[in-house]
Amino acid sequence: MSGFLPARRCRRRPAARLAAVTAVLGTVVIAGPGMGTGVAVGAAAGAEGRSRQASSTVSTGLSTDLSTGSASSVGIATGPPVTIQSVTRTSPGTTGTVPSGTMPPGANLPIRLTLTQVSAPSAASPLLQVSGSVLVQGTDRVTGLGIALDVGSAVRSRDDLGRLSQGERVPTVQYRNLAGGLLDSAGTMLGSPFRAEADVSRYVPPTGVAVHPVQIRVVGRVNGRAEDTVATATTFMVLSAPRVTARTQVLTVVPLASPPRLRSDGLLTDDGLRAEIAEGGGLRELLEAVYATAAILPSGPPTVALGVDPTLVQALLLMQEDYSFAAPEGPKAGRADPEAGAFLDMIKQYADLGGTVFALPYGDVDLPSLVHADQLDALQYSVNTGQTVIAELLGVDPQRIRDIAFPADGIVDAPTVNVLSANGAGTVIVDDELLPAARSVTHTPSAGVTLATDTGQIHALAADHRLADLVTGYEGSEADRGVALARFRAELAMITFERLRASRSASGSVVLALPRDASRIPQGWLAEILRTIESPYSTAIGIQAVTDPALDGTRQRAGLTYPEALRERELPVDYVDGVGEVRDKVQTLASLFCPATPAAPAAPLACQQTERLKNTLITGLSAAWRTDRPAGVSLVQQADGEATGFRDGVRVVGSQMVNLTSSRGRVPVTLENSTPWDVTVVLKIVSSDRGRLISAPEVARRLIAGQKDQIEIEVDAESAGTFPIDIRLETADGRTLGPEAAARVLVRSTVYGAIATTITVGAIGVLMVAVVVRQLRRLRAWSRQRALAGGAGSPDHPDPSRPDAGRPGPSRAGSEWADQATLPLRGNPSGAPERDPYPPGLDRFPHHPGDPDHGPTVPWGPDRPAAPAGSGPRPRRRDGR
Repeated sequence: MSGFLPARRCRRRPAARLAAVTAVLGTVVIAGPGMGTGVAVGAAAGAEGRSRQASSTVSTGLSTDLSTGSASSVGIATGPPVTIQSVTRTSPGTTGTVPSGTMPPGANLPIRLTLTQVSAPSAASPLLQVSGSVLVQGTDRVTGLGIALDVGSAVRSRDDLGRLSQGERVPTVQYRNLAGGLLDSAGTMLGSPFRAEADVSRYVPPTGVAVHPVQIRVVGRVNGRAEDTVATATTFMVLSAPRVTARTQVLTVVPLASPPRLRSDGLLTDDGLRAEIAEGGGLRELLEAVYATAAILPSGPPTVALGVDPTLVQALLLMQEDYSFAAPEGPKAGRADPEAGAFLDMIKQYADLGGTVFALPYGDVDLPSLVHADQLDALQYSVNTGQTVIAELLGVDPQRIRDIAFPADGIVDAPTVNVLSANGAGTVIVDDELLPAARSVTHTPSAGVTLATDTGQIHALAADHRLADLVTGYEGSEADRGVALARFRAELAMITFERLRASRSASGSVVLALPRDASRIPQGWLAEILRTIESPYSTAIGIQAVTDPALDGTRQRAGLTYPEALRERELPVDYVDGVGEVRDKVQTLASLFCPATPAAPAAPLACQQTERLKNTLITGLSAAWRTDRPAGVSLVQQADGEATGFRDGVRVVGSQMVNLTSSRGRVPVTLENSTPWDVTVVLKIVSSDRGRLISAPEVARRLIAGQKDQIEIEVDAESAGTFPIDIRLETADGRTLGPEAAARVLVRSTVYGAIATTITVGAIGVLMVAVVVRQLRRLRAWSRQRALAGGAGSPDHPDPSRPDAGRPGPSRAGSEWADQATLPLRGNPSGAPERDPYPPGLDRFPHHPGDPDHGPTVPWGPDRPAAPAGSGPRPRRRDGR
C-alpha cells in the first residue's frame, strides 16, 4: 500500500506511512476490463469521524486541469489525448502540495483523465463519490498508476476560487489526502474506470457556508523513475450549516434575442430562426427553462425577468404564415411554422402567470454609440418602438413595460443612463465591472445601486459577470456538466460566505444577467442552473425585490465607470453617422408617402413600407454588429437601395430654355411618379432675381401612382434678359426630395422693362422739344428779315412780285455778320432808324456784276449775258440769305 499515496513531500518510515493511511477516511474502487469489482483500499471510519456526521446540506461538482499547466473550469474534454510533459517542477495544474518529480525530459505520456460522475454528499449520506476513467496512450512505460483523492482547506474569497479554477496555487489552501488506490496497468491502456469516495462530514461548518476544493490525482512511475503526479482534476464541494441566517438573493435576467433578420423588403435574411424555435433549439430551451420556474415556486409569481427582442417577435409573426427569405441564388419560400405561434403564446402565458416581461431596445441597438454620435432620436425610436411591439404582443399598455432598460450585455455609461432616465426608464441593468466595489469593501456588494440623473434618480442593477461567464462557459459535454455546475454552486456559495464574514445578518442581492447570445447554451443547462439557485445559501427573487431599499448597495460601490476599451468596442461614429444619413432619406419618404396633414391622405401600404425601412435601418445600428460589421452594412445597403429607388421615382422634368415674347408667359414642367403609391408634393419655384422675374413661390400637386402630370407655371418678366428658375419638389412638411426632384429652367424675355421704356419716352420727348424750339427760332428769324426787307412771304416761299425775294444776301466776313438765326432776338432801340444791312449801291449778290468787283448792278433779263461757266446757283442758307 506504499505506492498510491504520494501526498506528502517528506519521506516516512513504512510504519508511519501505514499510520497515515489508516487515519484517512475513504475508499477507491478500481474496476478494470474483465476484472469485475476491484479491491477497496482504505480504513473504516473512526469514532471521531462517525461522531461528526451532522445534518448538513452538501453540493459538489467538478472542474479539471492537467499537469501540463492547462486548466479549465469545465473539465477535461473528451477530445484528443493531452500529452503530459515531464514533471521537473511543481505542476501548475496541481493545487496544494505535491511532490517534485524526477521524470525524465521528453517523456511521452499522453494520459486522459475523465471524470464522469460526482455524487454530492447529503445529510443521509456524507460520502463524496467521484467516478471517472484513466487512459494511457504513451510509448513510455508507466507503472504503479494510482488514484488519490485530496480535499483542501476552505477557500477564503472569490478571487482565490477563480485562481484555483485556473489551476493556480493558492498559499492559504492546504490539501489533505482522504482516499487512494491502485489502477490496473493493463486496463489503463483501454481506459480503466475508477470510483473514489470519502466521508466529508468533518468539513461541515457549524454556521454559514464553506467551499472546499477537491482534487483527483493520477500518480505513477515513468520508466522506473520516482513516483509523481501525472494528471489532476479539481472540483469544488459546498458544505453548509443546516440553516444559513441570510441567504443571497439572486435575480435572473434572461434575454430572448437573436441577430436582426428583418429586411425592408419583407424578406428574412436567412431561415435560421426556424431551427432556434424548434424543439431543442436554443431560444426554445431558454424560454422553456424560464417558463418552468413558474412550477418551482408555486406559491408566488415567477422570479425570472424575461427580456424580449422586438425584432424577434416581428420575425415570428411573419413566420406564422408563408414567408420568404433571402438566399445566394435568390429569394426562397418558407412554409408557415406553427412553432412560431406556440413560441409567442408561451411568452404571453408567462406574463399572464405574473412573470416579468420587458422589451429590449428595438434591434438591440448599441445605445452608448448612439449617444456618443448624438443620434438621440434613433435611441428614442428604438426604445419606444420596442416597448410598443412587446406591449401589442402582451395586450397591455406600453407604459407598463417602460420601467426596465437592459442595454446589450449591460454596457452603458453615465450619459446613456441619463438619456434612458429621461425616456422613462426607472431601472437599468449594468455590468458589475462598470460599478466596481468600493476600496474598503472586501465582499461582493449588493446589486442594487441608486444613480442620480438630470431627471431624477434611477435604479442600476449590477449584473455579476462571473456568474454569467460560468453559465455560458459550459459547452455541453456530459462529462463536463457536473464540473460546470459545481463551479457555479461554489461561486454562489462564496458570495454568501464573503457577505456573512463581513456581517452575519446583512442581506445581499446578486443579478445573473445572461448575454444576448445565451441561445447557444446547451440543452437543459439553464433549467439546471435555475434549479440550483434554490439552495440553503441562495434563493431566487424578482426584479421588484432587488430595488428594495433594504438591499441597496450604493454605499458599497464606486461610481459608474466606462473604460476606454469599451468605447473602442462600440460601433464607430462614422458608421453611425452614415446610417443616420440614410435614415434622413427614409424620413423624407415617410413625409412623402405617409404625411401627417389632413390635406394629404396617406396610403396604408406606403406607411407600412416606410416603417419597414425605418426599422431595418435601426437594426443596422445593432450591438450585434460590433463583431460582425459586414452583416450590418449589408442590411443598411439593402434598405438604402430601396429607399433611393422610391425617392428617385418622384421627379421633375423641364425644358432647358423657355422664351417669353411678352411680359407674361408660362413655363411648362412635367412631374413624374413611378412609385406604387399616390403622393402629394409641393412644387417650389425659386428665381435668382425676383425683382426682374416674378412667379408663384409654390404649387401643391397630387401625383397619381405610375403617371405623369404636366403643369404650367405663370411668370411675369419685368425686363428683358435671361433668368434661371430653380424648380424642386418638396414634401408637405417642407422636406426636399432628391436630385431627381429638382430642375433648372432658363427663361429668356425680350420685353422692355419699365426703366427702358421711361428712358425711350424721355429721349423722344426731349427730341420733340428740340425740334419745336428750332422751328420757333427759324420763324422768328424769318419775321425779322421780312420786316427789314419789307417783303412778304416766308423764306421758303418768296413773294413772286419781288424778283430778288428769297435770295440770300451777300456774305460778310467777321463777327458782325454772324448767323443771325443763332443770335438772340432783340428789338431796335427806341427811336433808332432801322439800318440796312447792305450798304447803298451794292448788289445783294456780290458774285454778279454790280457788286464792288463786278460794277453796277444790272437786273437779270433776256438781254443780260449768261452767267460765267461753272458758276451755278449758290445754295441758300437756312436763314434765307
